[in-house]
Amino acid sequence: MMFRPKGKEVQIISDGKVIYELDLSREKDREIRVEYEGRSNIIVIEDGDIYMKEAECPDHICIKTGRLSKAGGPIVCLPNHLIVCYKESGELDAAG
Repeated sequence: MMFRPKGKEVQIISDGKVIYELDLSREKDREIRVEYEGRSNIIVIEDGDIYMKEAECPDHICIKTGRLSKAGGPIVCLPNHLIVCYKESGELDAAG
């Protein structure tokens, strides 16, 4: 069983701590800079979507992930301890 994502609500988690909880259906277009040990990531909210625009990490997998989607997994930057994911509703999905 899995938890289902709740609407367009997302969390930005840095070093294990939730630093932003956002409702993408209500957010205005903007950029969010997150710093970790002297390195930064730039997260973009645009037209109700969220994605990683820039990252000071060696592999840029987080950028290559593209826009966060319910079908795919979270956006993760392991070197910078950063995760962008849908907020879980707490309801179980029997299909999982």
